[in-house]
Amino acid sequence: MLFKICCLRAQNISTISGTVKDRLKAEVIVDAEIFLEGEIVLANSNNLGEFYLETLKVGDYILQISSPDFVVKRIPLILNNHEIDLGVIILERDITVEKSINLVNITDDELLDDEINSNALALLQSTKDIFLNRAAFDFGQAFFRIRGYDSQYGEVHLNGLPMNKMYDGRPQWNNWGGLNDVIRNQQYANGLNAADFTFGGVLGNTNIDLRPSGLRPGTRLSSSVSNRTYSGRLMATYNSGVKKDKLAYIVSASRRWAKEGYIEGTLYDSYSVYGSMEYLINDKNTISATAIVASNRRGRSSAITEEVQEIQGNRYNPYTGIQNGKIRNSRERHIREPLFLLNYHHESENLRVNAGLGFQTGIYRRGRLGYYNAPNPDPTYYRYLPSFYLNYVKYDIMSFYTGKRLKINILNDIYFA
Repeated sequence: MLFKICCLRAQNISTISGTVKDRLKAEVIVDAEIFLEGEIVLANSNNLGEFYLETLKVGDYILQISSPDFVVKRIPLILNNHEIDLGVIILERDITVEKSINLVNITDDELLDDEINSNALALLQSTKDIFLNRAAFDFGQAFFRIRGYDSQYGEVHLNGLPMNKMYDGRPQWNNWGGLNDVIRNQQYANGLNAADFTFGGVLGNTNIDLRPSGLRPGTRLSSSVSNRTYSGRLMATYNSGVKKDKLAYIVSASRRWAKEGYIEGTLYDSYSVYGSMEYLINDKNTISATAIVASNRRGRSSAITEEVQEIQGNRYNPYTGIQNGKIRNSRERHIREPLFLLNYHHESENLRVNAGLGFQTGIYRRGRLGYYNAPNPDPTYYRYLPSFYLNYVKYDIMSFYTGKRLKINILNDIYFA
């Protein structure tokens, strides 16, 4: 009798099995959670990505597969006391969240000039570390250095090719500025941790994967209005996705402009164009070609002291003036350095090859008002400020003890005339 009961119970059990894999890397996903919605039965994938779930339920249910950093997949099932083998279940990485673990947000304020840009580091806002997130929110990449190191100790790669400049070792983020839609797919290695694309640096490494197959297909149009560095922005992106002929392409363009930003006289004129095409030879080999043209022209501003702020306000810019009835900035910066990439990727179980060829040219101009053999025209020059006269003016007084006339300098010692 006991044997018959056990047999009947085994016949009333539905079994669900399958293997969970990553779509981009074709690797198995360990510890993925699998459960029937509305039920408490739960299973996890093992080291091989396989899972096995048993249930006594009968009827229509939805099986949910989830894992951190991946889009949740829901599969409708009909349970009728049979074995169901789902085979390989592909999960796609969730790259739609603006602040993901690997997404770097560099605002235009932090690219104000070359000195600030050189300190912008991908480490901030790119990890889940509480201290780094707070430092990024309160100070930003422009005003905070991890452990006091300069950004030349952290590498930035595009499709595996290093983008740190040869003359100073620092990445120039303006070379792909404004292309937010196509630089979302990023890998980050913290500090000297092992990375898939480089040997590493003391401040970590970031690799931006620009291949169309790693980005979400579709069309995206966006616009924004700002009262900071630029007044308006338009951006459009189209990703074809992988076609039947194994060809994928993506195009993106953005435009940012401002006659004057929040700071007086800070004009902004920028455009960015991006195009990439990828051909999937087979499941293991791909070839891609990428072109990026980003132009950025802007008027610069200067840090001001508390005294100048009290006199002119916090929007005052000493680099601006009136010429022929129009506001003109005496210092401008213009960066336009087109970038062309050709990449070959091979990825199998025991071998990974990433070969690339890059070419970059362009201009980097910084202009300023010259005053050779002439007084300094900067209105915030210390000799032009009221504090100079208040601190250096000399007063004559009579000494009651010596009867001699004294000259007193507030910043210097008292001496007899």
